[in-house]
Amino acid sequence: MRQRSTKDYSFAHPEECGVGVKPVIRYAAMSDMGLREQNEDAYFTGQVNGYHVFAVADGLGGHERGEVASRMAIQALEAIAERCLPAMEPPAVLERIFQHANTRIRTYNQENRLNSGTTLSAAIVDDSGRCWIGTVGDCRTHIITPSSVWHTRDQNYVQSLVDSGVISPAEAISHPGKNILTQALGLERWVRVDLDEQMIAGAVLVITSDGLHDYLPESAIQEIVLASEPEEACRRLIEAAKDAASTDNITAIVARA
Repeated sequence: MRQRSTKDYSFAHPEECGVGVKPVIRYAAMSDMGLREQNEDAYFTGQVNGYHVFAVADGLGGHERGEVASRMAIQALEAIAERCLPAMEPPAVLERIFQHANTRIRTYNQENRLNSGTTLSAAIVDDSGRCWIGTVGDCRTHIITPSSVWHTRDQNYVQSLVDSGVISPAEAISHPGKNILTQALGLERWVRVDLDEQMIAGAVLVITSDGLHDYLPESAIQEIVLASEPEEACRRLIEAAKDAASTDNITAIVARA
């Protein structure tokens, strides 16, 4: 089963001086169950109090009710973003989103004697294309241009091997320990949120669950999103991941600024 969402919005109204319009952002999102029995991924795309907000959460496989944990993370994101933007700065909003989601899922686990957990990567974009990103786990946010691919750092065992020079990024794609996380929401009292800041004006923002980027190299993702409009790019990314033998849930958000 595949879910999709497509939008085309401008960042802001024309400037008062009448000299042009700020960049338009076109975005789409798509999620595919793959060969799993259910889809434990969840995502959000939308405008919240003058900002664009994008997020992908991936419930932990092998843990009970991962689909509940990912949905709770997205619900926490919506609620906190609506409550705190624009009064608080985006990095502080992201930190609050992740800690609130972690507490909610952990409380749910304690009440139900479960060990549900989820990863989450979320981006808040202002009307200039300035983008703040928060990540826990191994959902991944990319900023892609014709000449470069930047992405968030996965919080997992394999990333620690890459950081230490033991293996290369290419070797990480097929490493047997790539699913061993060092951080996730819902399992501990507190989580370490990785915060980043980028500009997406003139670039493509891509957020994916590991069912996609664990199977496609950066060069393939770059080629697809630069050659296609967002909805078509989402479809092509998912099909390419399946062709590369992904059996996991697969989710992609693509936003062109």
